[in-house]
Amino acid sequence: MGGILASRLLGFFREWAVAHQVGSNAMTDAYYAAFTLPDFLNYLVAGASLSATFIPVFAKYSAEGREDEAWHVFSTVMTFMGGLLMILILIGEIFAPQLAHLIAPGFAPAENQRLIFLTRLMLPAQFCFYQGSILSAVQYAKGRFLIPSLAPVVYNVMIVVGGISLASRYGMTGFAIGVLVGALLGNFLLQVYGAIRVDAHFRPNLNLRHPGFILFLRLSIPIMLALSLVFTDDWVIRWFGSYLQPASITWLSYGKTLMRVPLGVVGQGVGVASFPFLAQLYSEGKIDELNRLLNTTTKWLIALLVPISALTIAESSPVVYLVFSHTRLRGPDFNATATTLMLFSLGMFAWGAQNILARGFYATRNTLTPAIVGTLLAFANLPVHWFLVRRLAHNGLALASSLGIIAYTVALFVLLNRRTHNREGGAIAIFFVKVCAASAAVAYACHRLQLLLEPHFAWHAMPGAFALLLIVTCVGIVLLFIAAKLLGIREFDELIARVRGMLSRGGTDDTLPTAPGNF
Repeated sequence: MGGILASRLLGFFREWAVAHQVGSNAMTDAYYAAFTLPDFLNYLVAGASLSATFIPVFAKYSAEGREDEAWHVFSTVMTFMGGLLMILILIGEIFAPQLAHLIAPGFAPAENQRLIFLTRLMLPAQFCFYQGSILSAVQYAKGRFLIPSLAPVVYNVMIVVGGISLASRYGMTGFAIGVLVGALLGNFLLQVYGAIRVDAHFRPNLNLRHPGFILFLRLSIPIMLALSLVFTDDWVIRWFGSYLQPASITWLSYGKTLMRVPLGVVGQGVGVASFPFLAQLYSEGKIDELNRLLNTTTKWLIALLVPISALTIAESSPVVYLVFSHTRLRGPDFNATATTLMLFSLGMFAWGAQNILARGFYATRNTLTPAIVGTLLAFANLPVHWFLVRRLAHNGLALASSLGIIAYTVALFVLLNRRTHNREGGAIAIFFVKVCAASAAVAYACHRLQLLLEPHFAWHAMPGAFALLLIVTCVGIVLLFIAAKLLGIREFDELIARVRGMLSRGGTDDTLPTAPGNF
């Protein structure tokens, strides 16, 4: 979680650097749209979920005491998928002009040419992302999280450095060069070092008939062929956004990036850390312990993310003024970004919860169900995007995104409880309703307090925005614990007890059981 926090903060600083150096305009829209084809290529070879498909395979052989075969499968995946990806990158480079019209059909000719150039420049980074994902997956499987968590940190640092040092001369190309360098250093070379530290064995081979490689393909193909809502959401937003006024895609990117800061720390951190344990428990046939782990992590995600999302909704305007002060953004940019942040935050808890729910399926070696559900909802949500964008422009796209991910998360929750015969699903649903009620009440009170205090603070500048946020958030935290007490939500009392325990023991939470099943 510490590594992801650093990467998310740097991810925000990356967007701040774009706003500071260039602002929000047609050039920044083309830059964000240029990620679509590279992202799709990574998704096409299951790179976006590689740890979810490879870790269960590796865990299976490790649990059976067949370590040599685990490394043999690792080498096969590295060799075959790396070669396949190089071919796909070459095809993408050749047909980039044709594909650009599909990515952003509403762009003007000048924006379209910029989109083609930036796409071609950033495509080779996908080789580093994919191979680095395999190298990270074996580190996760060995219980090593530090070096993989540094990959996005290095990646974002290089984008910021490239943008700040080169944007004045080369514009958005400076940021694109940072993407390429960051992927090479952080996502590939650093992960090679991490894999060496866990004594990884790599011998190039194309033993495509090995049962382990076949199992890997069986888990990966549903993700490769599906167009799940989780992965297509950004693409759909950019496609519709290309028809809107210039800077619309940029406002949406800024808002979603801000929403992802707390989301990444809590949702992604818990999902990544718990997944190897889930895969191990399933491999050992410990379904009851697997359910306990899923229930505990889901409840803690709700307890943390729902209040955070509620406070973000209540305080979206000063948040945006705090983080984007001293940039080229102007009043309309601030207001538009604040509104998209508020609408994206409606789905924050769902983005976090689907992380652990999908991994529950992956741990049980079922990638088909999330792929089918995600694909069906992605297509079902297209009319929602179309309807809302016609009435609310870019705000409609942010709202449609949140509605879609909430529907996907609810569907996964119901189906996973059936698959694992989890008897605590109803209790978790009741807990969710209680936390939502407490958080909504607190958010309303905080918003009213914010409006009351705004005339006394120069909150359109960074110091005033920070002071306003600090006061309102502190009051909100106190009110949240009072509301939780009134509604009988015991988990917040446990949270206070654990924080006190950690502080009294110098940072180690001895109240947390160490057995994976009681995570």
